[in-house]
Amino acid sequence: MTFDFIIRNVQVVDGTGTQRKVDDIGIKGDAIAAVGDLSAAEAARVIDAEGQVAAPGFIDMHNHFDQTVLLYPAAQSAVAQGITTAVTGQCGFSHAPLNNHYLACFWEWDWWDRVQSRKYYQEVVGDLDKVRAAAKEVQDLDIDWSTFDEWLRRVEQARPGVNLVPLVGHGTVRAAVMGLDYRRVATEDEIRAMKRYVEQAMEEGAWGISNGMDYAPNAFCSKEESYEVIGAAVKKGGFFSSHWRRTGLREGFGNPGLIEGLKEAIDIARKTGARLEIAHLSPGWLIAPSPTPRLSQVAAEETLAVLDEALKSGVDLAFDVIPNHLTGGVIHARHVAAALTPWLKEAGSMEQLAKNLAAPDLRDEIRQYIGSGKWYSLNPILQPGWASTIVVGNTSVDEFRGKSIMEIARSTGRHPLDALMDVIQQDPHATRAEPKEGSDEVKRIFYKHPRAMVGIDTFLADETAGSRTPPYYLPNPNTFGGMARFIKLYALGLLGLEEGIRRLTGLPAERLGLKDRGVIAEGKKADLVIFRPEAVLDKTTTEEPRQYPDGFTWVFVNGKPAVEDGRLTLSRAGSVLRKS
Repeated sequence: MTFDFIIRNVQVVDGTGTQRKVDDIGIKGDAIAAVGDLSAAEAARVIDAEGQVAAPGFIDMHNHFDQTVLLYPAAQSAVAQGITTAVTGQCGFSHAPLNNHYLACFWEWDWWDRVQSRKYYQEVVGDLDKVRAAAKEVQDLDIDWSTFDEWLRRVEQARPGVNLVPLVGHGTVRAAVMGLDYRRVATEDEIRAMKRYVEQAMEEGAWGISNGMDYAPNAFCSKEESYEVIGAAVKKGGFFSSHWRRTGLREGFGNPGLIEGLKEAIDIARKTGARLEIAHLSPGWLIAPSPTPRLSQVAAEETLAVLDEALKSGVDLAFDVIPNHLTGGVIHARHVAAALTPWLKEAGSMEQLAKNLAAPDLRDEIRQYIGSGKWYSLNPILQPGWASTIVVGNTSVDEFRGKSIMEIARSTGRHPLDALMDVIQQDPHATRAEPKEGSDEVKRIFYKHPRAMVGIDTFLADETAGSRTPPYYLPNPNTFGGMARFIKLYALGLLGLEEGIRRLTGLPAERLGLKDRGVIAEGKKADLVIFRPEAVLDKTTTEEPRQYPDGFTWVFVNGKPAVEDGRLTLSRAGSVLRKS
């Protein structure tokens, strides 16, 4: 046989957790055609990978790639860090089905005020006609689908750079049925309508359903609604990914669930018989004023004890963890001024906000609103140590550089909120630096668990991505460096490379039922990552997160190079993996 590619003399870490072995890999079309001694074989291209590792393409168990795949179809930020397959439609947000309303997922920042203008908390449900007009005008994006099938066809036409495993979002179907009248318990007729949407999505290719219990409109559903709507996907063979109720609705004071929210997700799985994926696991207890490393460790261990008890009782569950222990989430605020987002939006620019902060009554308003705990993003009641986490980076004011807001407050004798406003007033363009690294023992405890996998929880992006309106959000650092961080800290530094790679490949494939991916073996799809483990480096920073990692030399998606000798090819060889 003549192969399209032969990868010679590579250390094969096959995704099963077994010891690596030096071998050759032959690729023909979109599949791995042979693994073994291919020294006598010929190929159109031969890659000498001596000293490097070959692994199956990484499977990201939790992300929001579907939200921006039409804006960045080549999936640059994903393939550059070895991701070849992604489980999308998470946290209750999917791009379909659509009826008369649209559910925003926080990437629409540049045009959402044209749909639903708010000073404080974003109204996430908007009129679909307004959404279509705004998306077309600002981003030249045609939101021209309604059903789940139409949405998947749209993505297929775009030729995505990664393989997508789509879920249908409970929040999205709730918006389709209830529109703006969602802040209440659904009626029986509305629940039946939601179930029909879910059943149709499953028939059209969804792999399961997700919920997002900290977000509107999902946060308002009853247990009975969860049982029925999620159960509709389970009856069609789908699995259940849960963003469990941790913070409560992030508008003002919220209603934190924490460990009770985790138990709620387990209860839904038990009642419906679902295979449960717990999204971005974190400790189930809030420790105030701030936890010591030992207290954090105990909270993590007690959280896992709840999961282990559920496993013993017969609940089929696993979970994913975000690699970066400093920050999670889909977007990133680079500037210190973003801490005052409502007032920054109102001002229209950082320069104007700085001028406005000269007004004592505006400062009083900000102090009262934030001090009362009404602004979730800077809530001194839930986050008493917030002032130590904001560190000033690049600034024109030398005495602020490298200091936290708490340090500035102490040195000037000011209240931390006043110190924050002083920094913004004196330099509205001051950026945030890396906070001092805390212990990552919680992540280490979670990743040691045999059911732990990885989800980077971000959108697709490229090195130019970022909002053009206040507060000028950038992609979260995990968007570009999450997998590199996992390999460096938790595969090489904790689990061992073979087991660490299994958590990114074989285990996710097994949990999902992806029989043709996740391991390196003859007949499997040629999703492969060739890399130098010792050279893998997450290069992102708080001030500039849009940096591709080092160490990944080749990435194949369905037999086509997406990264070639460390360079992106924009090959767009991924596919939508419909559940049959």
